[in-house]
Amino acid sequence: MKMTKILVVQSRSSPDWVEREQKNFLRAIGDNAETEFLSALDERLAWSTPLEFLQGRDGVIFGGSSDFDFHGGRDKKDPARLMSLIILSRARNIVTHAIGEHLPVLGVCFGHQLIAQMYGGDVQNDLQQGKSGSHEVHLTEEGKADVLFKHLPASFIAQYWHKDSVTILPDGATLLATGPTCRFSALRYGDNVYTTQFHPEVERVAIDDNSKPSPEASKLILLWIKHIVGANSRVS
Repeated sequence: MKMTKILVVQSRSSPDWVEREQKNFLRAIGDNAETEFLSALDERLAWSTPLEFLQGRDGVIFGGSSDFDFHGGRDKKDPARLMSLIILSRARNIVTHAIGEHLPVLGVCFGHQLIAQMYGGDVQNDLQQGKSGSHEVHLTEEGKADVLFKHLPASFIAQYWHKDSVTILPDGATLLATGPTCRFSALRYGDNVYTTQFHPEVERVAIDDNSKPSPEASKLILLWIKHIVGANSRVS
């Protein structure tokens, strides 16, 4: 039986954060798929022809970023903001190709913002939504009926760590989950592109006494592999 292959695209420059994110995804995915990592900062790759590194993969995850922002309260010419636009152009090629080939995509935190920005989501440094730690998430009616999110309870705890937020529902996006501190917690584009502002690969963000575990949200990546990636593999 063919082993499922997942490509994780990282948008981080700090070696410590690169390693930490890799460990989180490897733990979350476990033996359910073969996990490979690629840096969105790698200038050696042929970003205009993403088939070169997508071929043979069954799904793509865009991870978070502690280094780059679309806004982040920074000056427009701040290198961190300028680099985010370069990453956006590279990610756009991957997402466009993935949609054309019906390849499942999952965007997490900065990955959520990347894809929202592609579709007019207007990512801003919204102080009312920026946060870190454990927060409650509620499924919308669309989320309760969604092939992926229907496997989660109507309300659950998820882990957040972000400054920027999506401020407008992107074109073509369906709102699957929301919350009092995050209006656009989870989105779906079409039937094979999902994004979350929260971190399903993280089990707990232990930053204060209000930190809580997120057992339901932490199942999301395995559910995505089973119900979205797996279903796509059976169809193809």
